[in-house]
Amino acid sequence: MPSDIPQSIVGKELPKGKFQSTVSVQCEHIEKMLHKGTRDKFTFYSDEPPRLGGDDNFPSPLTYIAGGIGF
Repeated sequence: MPSDIPQSIVGKELPKGKFQSTVSVQCEHIEKMLHKGTRDKFTFYSDEPPRLGGDDNFPSPLTYIAGGIGF
């Protein structure tokens, strides 16, 4: 299946060999199940629904993981 990403961005084929990358995020517990994550200039929050002890004001951590896989 062809990619919808232009060849000018990815080239003619994927890079060969091993690719290694490290991503770190500074995480801070705020209260209850509310957490704050910071990476460079970006800040994001996660929370849980009331049944898990949170206030449901932000996406759950699992939502971020699922979104990351989709992106």
